[in-house]
Formats: sequence, C-alpha cells, structure tokens
Amino acid sequence: MTLLAVDVMGGDDAPHVCIEGIALFHKKCPDAQFLLFGDQAVITPLLNVYKHVEPVCTIVHTDESISSTAKPSAVLRQWPRSSMRLALEAVSSKTANAAVSAGNTGAYLALAKNILRTLGSIDRPAIASQFPSNNGHLIVLLDLGGTLDASSRNLVEYAQMGSIFAEKVLKFCKPSVGLLNVGKEDTKGSDTLQQAFLTLKSSRLNFQGFVEGHDIAMGTVSVVVTDGFSGNIALKTAEGIAKLCFSSLKNSFSSHWWGKIVGLLARPFLKDLHNRFDPRVYNGAIWLGLNGIAVKSHGGTDAVGFSHALQMAYDMVQANIVAEIEKSLHTKDDDGKDSPPIDVTGPLH
Repeated sequence: MTLLAVDVMGGDDAPHVCIEGIALFHKKCPDAQFLLFGDQAVITPLLNVYKHVEPVCTIVHTDESISSTAKPSAVLRQWPRSSMRLALEAVSSKTANAAVSAGNTGAYLALAKNILRTLGSIDRPAIASQFPSNNGHLIVLLDLGGTLDASSRNLVEYAQMGSIFAEKVLKFCKPSVGLLNVGKEDTKGSDTLQQAFLTLKSSRLNFQGFVEGHDIAMGTVSVVVTDGFSGNIALKTAEGIAKLCFSSLKNSFSSHWWGKIVGLLARPFLKDLHNRFDPRVYNGAIWLGLNGIAVKSHGGTDAVGFSHALQMAYDMVQANIVAEIEKSLHTKDDDGKDSPPIDVTGPLH
C-alpha cells in the first residue's frame, strides 16, 4: 500500500481540483490511499461526490492553510497546523510515503527542506522536473530554482541525483548527463562549471560534457544539469514558447474561413500535438536530495494535472528513490570500500 499525504487546501482551485484529481488518479492506481489535510467541513461534501475514493481517504482536519502570498520565512514560524505543514510532517514521521501540494511554492520548498531535512551528505537539494523532447523521450532538468547560485559541488550532486531519478523512476538505461553551458567547448563557462565538468568527466556517470539551451528540447541527453537561476529561466521560457505556438496555431486556424476548414482537417494532428505537449502531463516538480518525497503541483493546474502530480509521487515511492539516492552515496568498490559514483569530498566550490 502506498499512502500519499495531500495538502488539499493548496492551489488556485483547491480543494475541488485536488479531490477530483485524487479520484482520477485512484482509477489508475487503486492500491493507493490518501491522508487529506484540510477543512473537514469542506472536504467531506466533495468526497461524497466521488464514492469510489471515500474508503481510501482519511481526513485530518485543520482550519489553517497557507495563502499564496505568504512569505517562506513567515511560514517557518507561523501556522503550525497548516495543511501543508501537516502533510510534510506525515512524511517525516513515516506516517505517509510522500506528500503532494499545489500550494504556495516558496512556502512548500522552505517547509519541505526544514521538515524533511537534507539527505545524507547532499549539500543542497534540487528541484527537478521532466519535459518532452524532439526525439520522443523525456528529459530531466534540474535545478529549477532550489538554489539560484549553485557551487560546483551542488552541480555534481544534481547530476548524480538526476541520473538516479532517470534510471529508477523513468526507467532509462544508463541515462546520459549533460551540463548546461553557453557552448559545448570544454574551455567555455565559469570556473564553477569548469570544476564541475572535470569532476563529472572522471565519474562513473554517463557524462556527455557541456550542452546548450537548444539541446534541452532536442533531447541530446537524458539529464540536463544547471543552477537554479538558469534552470528556472529555461523552464519559464519553454512554457512561454509553448503557449505562443499553440496560441498562434489557434489564431491561424480561426482567422479565415479557409483556415477553419484546414483546422478541421488537421484536428487529429493537432489533438496528438496537444497531448504530447500538454503541460498537465508533466505536472509535478520534485525535491531531490531530501530525506523524504515531496512533489509540488502547479498551483493553477486542473484535476488532470493534479492526478499526474500524484502519479509522480506514487512512482517515486515505488522506485524507493530516497533509498536509491542514499545507496548511491555509499556504494562499495571491489575492496569493500566506499566508492560513490562521484567524489564530492574534495574542494569543490
């Protein structure tokens, strides 16, 4: 049994979207059960609409929730019984296997790091997500904003964790790893990138060297590693371009009568294109490097998107991703000595 702790009060359209998303997800994974943290008076009538999930849901009542405008520094000191905090504490106490929230991103990240703590020798956790690529395969991009100014040690740890996630959760065989830079030449980039490059080059990971921005969409490598500042900009840029493309197509097919005819003929193609690049399918950013699983859903998603965030949490539990990352930090060589795939004990800055 997989037990997911859900902050049902977080998100633009909570708790309706959260409950409907649970109902959709449960049809695919009927063995999952849920701890619902939020206002019982609001949640109960919604559950009554979805009779098939009532038996697998347990409501933990709280009338505290974190607003979208609350500052991360404030949530660490206030709202001790917020639905978001209680969901994460359920994971910390091993009551639940993973937490999912569509609430305030900054608050969720701050609470997750404070409550779950960093795993083992990992210096800083990273936010990771998956994206479609031109070659038909998903790629993993991290960090997406967890640490804006990452050190070379952070970057090599991101590469290690991203590779494990791609292998264990996405089922890639020996996933390739690239380090995002302004060029592919070995001599380009800051001192931080150069130090990370040298460390990754001598590691046991399938490191392919530097990659550029266009390689993300091309799927040149399975895992793209960067600092949180660049990663967040890349993410928002990709989202903006996707919206622009779909908006332009829609306008082109509706601007003239002949465009509407072409649009009708192209409907199957457009539907397939929309399904492939539907952001709801890739909803669910994750913290890698914490001692517990915390998945962040987009606050403005609908029930379909939220169900995919639940699916991501479920898949990470099934892959035992926290233990896999921890194990990778303490693997043994032929002499029985600790031999991690990346040596981050040196002076990396």
